Amino acid sequence: MKTNNNEIVNETSARIFKLDGTNSHFAMKNGFLCLDVTIEGKDDKYERVFLHRAFPYELPEEYISVQGEENHEIGMIYKIADFDDDTVALLRLELERKYYSPAITEIKSVKERYGFSYWKAKDTEGKDISFTMKDTYKNIKHIGNDEIILVDVDGNRFTIESVSSLSAKSYRKIELYL
Repeated sequence: MKTNNNEIVNETSARIFKLDGTNSHFAMKNGFLCLDVTIEGKDDKYERVFLHRAFPYELPEEYISVQGEENHEIGMIYKIADFDDDTVALLRLELERKYYSPAITEIKSVKERYGFSYWKAKDTEGKDISFTMKDTYKNIKHIGNDEIILVDVDGNRFTIESVSSLSAKSYRKIELYL
């Protein structure tokens, strides 16, 4: 670390490289998202990359961290709209796959035992869903006025897109947690 007058410069500071349609090309190869990128005049190829939303609920298509297999950050996509239509579709598909969260339309039961809550619900396709939450109050995220995200013990996410559209019976089962 260097000091110069009142300025502190950390030589190991992280540098964020902006990835866009001018310096990056994403493609699917062997079922994995891969990347060819040019950063500071150097060409690199990554056989597998992972996308991570910095603000998953507020800005789902902005500030996407692109990381390599060793979890090192390659760069940041400021907006996926900065890419051509085919790449935008590919990035959206990959983000939807990673951040898949079934939408719950009915709460069948919620039971608590020893700090855990055990949920039984139905999704939009009528399929039964069962999951377990620890610290239930902490793992219910309010998105906007009427939407909530439930995060189970394994990190899976479930969405209730409109709490007010739940039946009265379903609402009563979760009202305590809201």
